[in-house]
Parts: sequence; C-alpha cells; structure tokens
Amino acid sequence: MRCLRYLALFIAVPLSSYAQATFDVASIKPTMEHVQYDRNGETTLSHGTLRMHDVTVKGCIAFAYSISLSQISGPASLTDTHYDIIAKAAPDTTQTQMRQMLQSLLADRFHLTLHHSQKRMRRYVLTVFANPPKDPSKFHPSATPGDSHHENSESGTTARNITMQQFADFLSGVLDGPVADETKLSGEYDLQLEFAKYVDLHADNSELPGAAFILNSALKGELGLQLTPQKGPVQVLVIDHIERPSPN
Repeated sequence: MRCLRYLALFIAVPLSSYAQATFDVASIKPTMEHVQYDRNGETTLSHGTLRMHDVTVKGCIAFAYSISLSQISGPASLTDTHYDIIAKAAPDTTQTQMRQMLQSLLADRFHLTLHHSQKRMRRYVLTVFANPPKDPSKFHPSATPGDSHHENSESGTTARNITMQQFADFLSGVLDGPVADETKLSGEYDLQLEFAKYVDLHADNSELPGAAFILNSALKGELGLQLTPQKGPVQVLVIDHIERPSPN
C-alpha cells in the first residue's frame, strides 16, 4: 500500500515540475566582432535558443538574474572580456526557464559563486507621462507577434515587440541603475526613441547634461513616458568567485 501511495503522489505531480534544468548544448567563445553603439551587446531568445553576442560576464549575470548591471558587485574580470554565447533547449522553454538555465551555465562553465545583499542606491520608476503619446507612430502596440528586438544608433534606439518590463531593463543599462516598470502598459510595443532634438550630439562631453536628463527629455517628448529618480535599498549580487569559461 505504501508503494502505491508513493506512486500516486508521483503521478499527481505535474510534469512541469520536472522541467529541463540545463541547456542541451552551449557554446561560449570570445567575441570577434563587437556590436556598435551597444556596450551591453545583443541578447535574443527565440524558440528555445539563447543568443548572446558581444556580452560580458557581468551582462550575462544581469540577464540571468533579471537585474541591472549596477546591482552586481565584483572583480574587474566581469567586464574585461566579451563573449558570444549560443545555448539551446527545448523549443517551448519559457524565458524564465532560460534565465534559470543561464544561471546554471554560469555556475558550471565560469564556476560562478555569489551571494545576495542590499545596498542603498539611486533607482528609477518608469511611468506614463502623456496618454496617448505625442507621436503614436513612434510608440504603439506591435501589429504582429514576433521575437523582441532592439537596435541602437548614434542618436537613439528602435525596438520591436518589446514589453515595458524589457524596455525598463534596457533603460537600466543606460542609466547604470535599476528601473521599475510602473506604466501598467501590457502587451508588446514598437517604439522609436531619438535624442537629437534634446541634445547637441556634436558638443564636447563636458558640456553635455547627464544621461538621465537627456533620456527623460526624449522619453517625455517622443514616447509620452517618464523616469522618476528615487533612492533606497536595492538588492545586489556580490560575486564571490569567477573564472574564465571552461572549454566547449
């Protein structure tokens, strides 16, 4: 009877509880070609395949744990080498599962160990400033489903099929501080953000206003969004140990 009870318990557990924990295959190589206008490289997820191009270990950790770069404390080796990573899992693997698999990959191949802590620091909240936006052609719900994608240029950025949480994550990289999405805008969006109208791109760097001021001006003027700075305790990851990746 006891065996039958254990068998019944096993059958009652959803199969999702035994979801794949690691990638089927993963390749890690030093980057040979850098991504222009994007210090954090490119990361895409599509049908169970994670592609990271020109990313640092710090960038990988930020993506794996859904935090900003500023929330990671560790040695200079976190940013001194850029990598190309291709990792594959089942086509129906969710983004949350892919991030967890990347955590396992970092522990296995980079021998990463870390611990959680808290630090008081500047953070931002992304909210709606004007609804509808001043120019709906530059910010609107995506017309067709697809993989999220963004591309930077000298004067701005464009994105397709991006959620507001993904956009907040992108902004956190620009601001070097965590950004919380409180827009209450669901679904995916296409957007085009240009800075040229809000800053002299040819001015000397010492004469330029801060990144937060320029970004907030463009967000308000182009997309009808705004960033509000705050200061308070933020979760941080402290890196205890990291190594060069083991061979493929």
